[in-house]
Amino acid sequence: MTRTRTTLAALLITLPLGCAADISAADLPESTVWYMHADLAQMRTTESGAHLYRWLDGEVFVEINDELGIDLNQEIDRVTAFSESADGATVVVEGPFGADIQAQILAAARSKGDIDVRDHRGQTYYRIGDAERSGDAEQESFEDTQFFTFAVPGKLVVDSNESRLTAMIDNNGRIAGAEAHANTLFVLTADKEFVQAGMRTDQYADDEDDWDSNILRNTEQASLMVSDQGGMIAIQAQLVATDPTLTQSIGNIVSGLIALQAFNSEMDPKIVSVLQNTKVEAVDKLLSISTVLDPQTVVSILED
Repeated sequence: MTRTRTTLAALLITLPLGCAADISAADLPESTVWYMHADLAQMRTTESGAHLYRWLDGEVFVEINDELGIDLNQEIDRVTAFSESADGATVVVEGPFGADIQAQILAAARSKGDIDVRDHRGQTYYRIGDAERSGDAEQESFEDTQFFTFAVPGKLVVDSNESRLTAMIDNNGRIAGAEAHANTLFVLTADKEFVQAGMRTDQYADDEDDWDSNILRNTEQASLMVSDQGGMIAIQAQLVATDPTLTQSIGNIVSGLIALQAFNSEMDPKIVSVLQNTKVEAVDKLLSISTVLDPQTVVSILED
C-alpha cells in the first residue's frame, strides 16, 4: 500500500462518525482543530466524481474488502472525522450498516483488543482498548482507546471521548446543541462536494527555522474543497493569515512559484496543466487558490 492508501484504509478500519450530504460550521464543535468530510455517495452519482470513485475503488476499497470483507461500495456513503485536541478524535461513518456488517465490524474490533459492552439509556455502545487502561477517562488517545456505537440508525459513531459519544447518541449522531460559533473553523461549500477539510494551521508549526512552519505560524486557518463544476473537478484552498500584509506576501510567493514551475520543460505536462489553470487571489486576510481540471487528468496524476 502507498502512504495515501494506508492512511485512508486506517481511517476506515479504525471505525468513523456520520453526517448529512455535506457539512457546515454548525456540524463542528467550536474548538475544532481539524476536520475532514468525504461524500462517497456524491462521487458515485456525478460524472466527474465517478472518475475519482473508480480510482478509490480500485486502489483503496478493494484492499479494505480483502482485509475486512467489507464492501465499501455497498456499506459506506459518507465519512466525517474531526478533532478538538491532538489526541482525541471523532469519526462518523454513514451507511446501511445491517446486521452482517455490524457483526464484521465487531469482529474486527475484538481482534484489536479487549471490548467492553456498555449501556446509555437503553442504547448499546462499546469500548475497545487496553483492558489495563482506565475506561473512565473523559478523553483518551484515539490510537489506544475508542468508543463506538450503532445506536444511531444508518451511522457508525466512533469517539475517543465517552461523554461526547453518549451525547451524540442522544442527538441522533450530531453534536449536541450544534450551532454556528464565531470561533468555529470556516467550511467551504459548493453544490456537489466530494471532499471538505480544514485545520487550525498555527498549531502545526514545529520547526522555528523551517519556511513551511513560519507560514503556518503566521496563519490561522486553512481549508480545502474538492467538488464538481459542470462535469469538471474543482479544487479550492483557502488560507486565513494573521494580517493582510502577510496574505499578500504569501500570495505573491505562491504566484511566483507557480509561474516559474509552469514553464519548467522537465515537468510532467499534466502538472504544468494544473499550474497554468491555477488562480491565486489575496483579499484582506484571505488567500484563495483554485483550479478546475478534467477528472481524467486528476486520476492520471493520482495514479502516477
